[in-house]
Amino acid sequence: MHMTFLHLLRCPWCGGHLSPAGIEPRPHEPRCEILTCWCGRYPVIAGIPILKRSPGGTLDKVIALIETGRHRQALLAMIAPASPELAPAWIQSLPRSREFSWLKHTAHRWALPSWREQAATLLTDQRRQVTVCTVLDFYFKQRENYNYFYFRFGQPRHLVGLSFASLIGPSECPILDLACGMGHLTQSLVARANGQPVIGVDQAFFGLYIAKHWIAPEAEYVCCTVDNSLPFADTTFSVAFCSDAFHYLINKTASIRELMRLTRPDGLILLVWVHNALARRPYDGWPLPPQGYDELLADIPHRLVADSDVLTRYRQKQGPALAAAVDASHLAQAPLLSLVASHRQATFQDYGAFDDWPHAKGHIGLNPLYAVEGQDKLGTIHLRRRFPSVFYEEDHAECKDYLPETAEVPLDSWMSVLEGRRTPEMEPLIERCVLLGMPERYRGN
Repeated sequence: MHMTFLHLLRCPWCGGHLSPAGIEPRPHEPRCEILTCWCGRYPVIAGIPILKRSPGGTLDKVIALIETGRHRQALLAMIAPASPELAPAWIQSLPRSREFSWLKHTAHRWALPSWREQAATLLTDQRRQVTVCTVLDFYFKQRENYNYFYFRFGQPRHLVGLSFASLIGPSECPILDLACGMGHLTQSLVARANGQPVIGVDQAFFGLYIAKHWIAPEAEYVCCTVDNSLPFADTTFSVAFCSDAFHYLINKTASIRELMRLTRPDGLILLVWVHNALARRPYDGWPLPPQGYDELLADIPHRLVADSDVLTRYRQKQGPALAAAVDASHLAQAPLLSLVASHRQATFQDYGAFDDWPHAKGHIGLNPLYAVEGQDKLGTIHLRRRFPSVFYEEDHAECKDYLPETAEVPLDSWMSVLEGRRTPEMEPLIERCVLLGMPERYRGN
């Protein structure tokens, strides 16, 4: 674990500095450590501190595994399925009736060792050949959670997040990505950070492991509760960023207090893709109405905008419009909102054209929503957009406004796509998000 990162951390309970215990590394196994403070001990697995407490529970067992040199088992203890709901697919196929519940439970216990061994092979991939697609498919078995994460780079919520990330200028302090998930937007924050640390915080270790080892490895990560005391000193960050998560936080007042505590006086707080309680959608957590969000940020200048407007400007290659307050009646009807807060008045302006499409950064590849239908006599590749489920199509209906149902790619351009090279002929497909920038080991060819 990088010492600069360690110096930024504080115990979320006593506020004390965290010191490494000096655990010996194990060859060909995840790097593990134990951090201590005035009041407790916390495991670090594969470079990710886990600043949680579970007296007598999983974390105490993980610490014991680390102390006895069983680092691989410690990793597996953090990612193993906790119930039959995350067990191998054939167990899921068992009937849901009461008479089969004992069989499902027994089958889960029987299959778990095999599952763990397969997981170890994937997660400790020494030859760097395993892709994110492979890991997500193994873990989620093509459920909606798989769709939510795997198709992320072309989703409307991701484009809106990229639009707000573009507001971040050259940074002189670290950047916080709160509830960062698997790091899809974290990698964009790294590009804006001017060499400063970017720290992703989330309460799900599995997602952080994916972020650290596949999607945004340049960032640092902490596994901890995200809507209470956060493990950093006052004014640590120049930017606090949170996308597609704030409506899921129950303790919103504590979260806002923490973000204001952690952000410098001239810093920036970005709450992106937040659900509106006046326009409910499925699985939208505990949203507030626009007035509720306004009152949460009453102590700091801010703007509340409709994400549909931000997405419209993004498709025109422009940043968000923040110069004027948005009409309350317009916000009341918008199902998705974003908030920008800062004491810097210059923040509140209408942002112009991007130098380049933010979604084109990285290894250029085919949007996973597209499948190859065939190739004609001239060698042109024909693509068709295919939604993975009815729910996904309904939940991401905005995609249809910019993703064409079909697309054609000349053979020369297709070869460039397979090689990850960007050419001028690709630009119309990049503009419409048929081609996207993604991490090199995201989906493979």
